[in-house]
Amino acid sequence: MTALSLANNDYNWRAVAAADIAENQAVTIDGAGKAAVAAAATAVGICPQTIKAGERCPIIRGGKLGGLVGFTAGAQLRVQGTGLLGTAGATTVVAIVCSEDASTAFILSGNLDSGIT
Repeated sequence: MTALSLANNDYNWRAVAAADIAENQAVTIDGAGKAAVAAAATAVGICPQTIKAGERCPIIRGGKLGGLVGFTAGAQLRVQGTGLLGTAGATTVVAIVCSEDASTAFILSGNLDSGIT
C-alpha cells in the first residue's frame, strides 16, 4: 500500500486559537478568524496538539494524524459533539485509522470541506 503524502502544506493552516484546544480535536474558523472547537458539521480540520487560547494553532487538513489512542486499525473517525474524534454517530467520516498503525490516521480532507462556508 502506498502511503498518502503531501508535497507541501497547501492543505494545512495555522490560526490563533480562540480558546484552549485539546490534542486531536476538530476545529473550525470562527467569525473573528480564529481557530475554535468545532461541532461535527462545521469542522474544517484537526488540531494535532494541545494548544492554549491565543497560541498559533496548526490545523491539519491532509496527510497523517498521529497520537490517537483507543482505536483499531480501519476505524472510521467522526467528529463527536465535543469536537474530539470518535467512531460513534452518523456524521461524515473525517479520518481512517491506518491498518498498520492504530495510533495514526489518514485525514480525508475532502470530507472536511462541508464545514467551509
